[in-house]
Amino acid sequence: MSIGEDIKNAVVGAVEGAGEAGSAVIEAVSKVASSALEGVKDVGEEVISVPAELIKSAVKGLSEAGKASAEAIGNVVTGIAGAIEKSTVSTAKDITDMAQQGIKSAQEVGSDIGETAVSIVKGSINGVKEAGGDTASALESAVTGVLHGAKELSTEAVDAVAQALEGAVDGSKEVIGRVLK
Repeated sequence: MSIGEDIKNAVVGAVEGAGEAGSAVIEAVSKVASSALEGVKDVGEEVISVPAELIKSAVKGLSEAGKASAEAIGNVVTGIAGAIEKSTVSTAKDITDMAQQGIKSAQEVGSDIGETAVSIVKGSINGVKEAGGDTASALESAVTGVLHGAKELSTEAVDAVAQALEGAVDGSKEVIGRVLK
């Protein structure tokens, strides 16, 4: 089974078992993501695609379970971001890649782009904080990622993401200004 299938199945199982997409999803995603990242710690460049694959597959799992809300996606991000931070291959680019793919995957399943961007950024910060990492770096990386992902979607998506973040995430305005120069 692939990493994507593993995490998708873990998300579906957690949602079906708990009946919601909260702490059970965070725990299930964290376990699969930690295992996936541990398995590729010595591969080098290939690790860059792992966080993006994890979020893409997890969002598909949420969609299959009927729980692809912005909040649920944020919970998935918390689990993945924590696993990234704890891994020996943790980089800011991993958080950026995950956030970028997360916003694109959210759009594919019909989740509100602005709300999901906020959940992705807050989930990244929470996951990194719980793992004892640098939350300022997580903010920078996640905001950069959701904006880059939104740029791949449309100008309207960029506007929606920027507006939602500015109103809900402290410190995001400065990052948005740098990214959208």
